[in-house]
Amino acid sequence: MRTAILTVLLCFALTPAASAASFDCNKASSFAEKVVCSDSRLTVMDDELGRLYKAALASAPKNEALHAEQKAWQAARYRCKDSDCIMQAYTDRIAALKGGAGAGVTGTYTMQGGEVRVQQANGKMRFFVSATHAANVGEVSGEAPLAGDAASYADKDNDCALAFKFSGETLAVIQDGTCGVGLNVSGSGTYKRTSTVAPKFEE
Repeated sequence: MRTAILTVLLCFALTPAASAASFDCNKASSFAEKVVCSDSRLTVMDDELGRLYKAALASAPKNEALHAEQKAWQAARYRCKDSDCIMQAYTDRIAALKGGAGAGVTGTYTMQGGEVRVQQANGKMRFFVSATHAANVGEVSGEAPLAGDAASYADKDNDCALAFKFSGETLAVIQDGTCGVGLNVSGSGTYKRTSTVAPKFEE
């Protein structure tokens, strides 16, 4: 009798919880879904993300941007090839839905003639700045330490210094130097966040 009980308990322990994720684990088909269902840490994160997303929808049911961001995030998660990528995707999206520090940094910011992509990770921010002036186009990318809502980047070889200041849904950028971009092209300006989804960077 004792052996039978132990066997049943062991089966429960080894079986992924079908209700542990925001989707049915019994119908998981993609690599990402299978990983989420087999990793208890990810199932907990998926539960949290599901609750946060439902709460966000309840407070703004006609928020088309929220729907679009969630779909974009799901597409990005499906592109992951390992559990670390999936874990980072959940970490970023949860932070964005909570509206915490990560949400104030990670995302895409735009203004007329310019775009800034930012990804926060481990106390640093990876960035890509694209700016235009008439027919001239310039791009600057790099990584800078993040201190609260501000970051500074310097590249003496390319006569470039960039200061980033985040405030709610806006990002102020100040460029000092040519940064090796086109004539009269500058990334300076105030950008508005248009997406909280972790952006893509050219490798």
